[in-house]
Amino acid sequence: MRLNTVIVGLLLISQTVQAQPAAKGAKKLDGLPSCGEILPGKKGAVGSDDCRVLSQQKVFSVQGHVFERMELRISGSVEGWAVKDGRRGNYFNDAPDIVFVQSENPGKRFKGTARYEGATGHGMSLLFPADPKHWNGKLFVTAHGAGSYGAVGTLLPRDPQAEFNALLNINCFAGLLIDKGYAVAHTLRSADRVGGDVTAALEDGSTLKVNVSTHAGFIVSFAKSAENMLQAKLGRKPAKTFYYGFSAGAFLGRVVQYHSGFNRDDDGSAMFDGFILDDTGGGDFRPVMLVDGKDVLLASDDDKRRFVPQIDISHELDAGEGDGSLKKKRDNAVLLKQKGLADKHRVYEIKGLAHIDAGLVTRNDHIAQALDLGGVMDALVDRLDQWVVAGKAPPPSRAEIPALGGRNEAVALPEVACPLGVYHISPEALGDSLRGSQETNFAAFDGVNLEPLDARGKLVDMNGNGNRDQRETVEQAWRRLGLLKVGESFSRKKYVDCVSRAATALARDGLLPARVANHYARKAQLALLPLGAR
Repeated sequence: MRLNTVIVGLLLISQTVQAQPAAKGAKKLDGLPSCGEILPGKKGAVGSDDCRVLSQQKVFSVQGHVFERMELRISGSVEGWAVKDGRRGNYFNDAPDIVFVQSENPGKRFKGTARYEGATGHGMSLLFPADPKHWNGKLFVTAHGAGSYGAVGTLLPRDPQAEFNALLNINCFAGLLIDKGYAVAHTLRSADRVGGDVTAALEDGSTLKVNVSTHAGFIVSFAKSAENMLQAKLGRKPAKTFYYGFSAGAFLGRVVQYHSGFNRDDDGSAMFDGFILDDTGGGDFRPVMLVDGKDVLLASDDDKRRFVPQIDISHELDAGEGDGSLKKKRDNAVLLKQKGLADKHRVYEIKGLAHIDAGLVTRNDHIAQALDLGGVMDALVDRLDQWVVAGKAPPPSRAEIPALGGRNEAVALPEVACPLGVYHISPEALGDSLRGSQETNFAAFDGVNLEPLDARGKLVDMNGNGNRDQRETVEQAWRRLGLLKVGESFSRKKYVDCVSRAATALARDGLLPARVANHYARKAQLALLPLGAR
């Protein structure tokens, strides 16, 4: 990794991850070129009513193909419901029986209309090939996590000769997607965990500052606008439109997919043909909505037919609030199976990964202490495309959920399958904070120090025996894990062989590209190993 690449990444992190305050000064959009012709028709007084082109520039795919990047800012209004206090009380949404009920907020609901403004940042970064022959004919709509207007930022350079380009999550995987030939509409919305800069006028005459983090109609409208722009610029709409969401963007995707009638284009077909939902925030939302004590969500044959392929990526170390996040993510998979939708759903749990991967960490020294999800994302984008377009289903779910059947084991990337130490949450630098619970540190098997305590003061039990011991050496740990037979010693050859087997197995299962598996094997040959390893 070149130093300048790391520096660029660090400069962009605050744009892509952390909750950002609402804009102190709205950008003046008057006089900027209009793009109002792409907006879908309003329904009464509700809908997008102004679009401006904030900027336009040329960027490049890894193959050197020219892509247009348009920064669009969009204003309009949506209908929905709000509550005035309590958990997620600032989430103005159109599915209150999902959002507020599952957030355990019993507060009185107020119907209203909320006004969002392009001047504060609502809109999208739209990337598409300048020459239609370099377009694969498909669109990915992406949605960032909590924190308003999580931008794509400046695209990191990608090496066309590299087997693996690291840290692509810095750009919300936009670079990865255009390299595969997709058009990308990265949506920007008010999504602060507390507060918001959208003004809701409620039925009781009051106004409230809210966000549109979980408003399905908002994101569907923006997807239609993106499709219309592609029609105008490339001469046709996408043949397929996919959805990728991270954290809050992922639970927004679940609302769109699960609620009857939300995932609909104007002609009645699916708006989104497939979903990749990356570590849904807090494990929400699950496919349950009670009406008069009866679960009506995904209950009818029509609802089950309209359910499109969905891949959930679950980060196994993500604790969430009250340590309930992973349980809810697992409950989601079980409920979908119980509703007869297992053939349209996959979940892949990733061992050793907290909510934040290496591309989104807050500090330079944390990059090497977190797993990079880029290889898995690279593979799963292809798996979803093949599933939707050709009907070729991805490999069976990989998760520690006995009720799903199958292998009942999570995905272990080579760093975890052939460990030189243990990844754990709550790095000392981040303290006992929500952000600390979302990032990892790496504790090496050094054979010298005591097993560490994390920033919360909790034991990192590296050998799993419940006691605070001297750390094992790599050789001792591998014997315990069954990676070394009796009488065998740890060596570089043993390490390289282990990494190669693990990476090759994941590639064979379709969970890593073959070239990324090769990258892991080459990396293992150069890895710093404990003193004495031959």
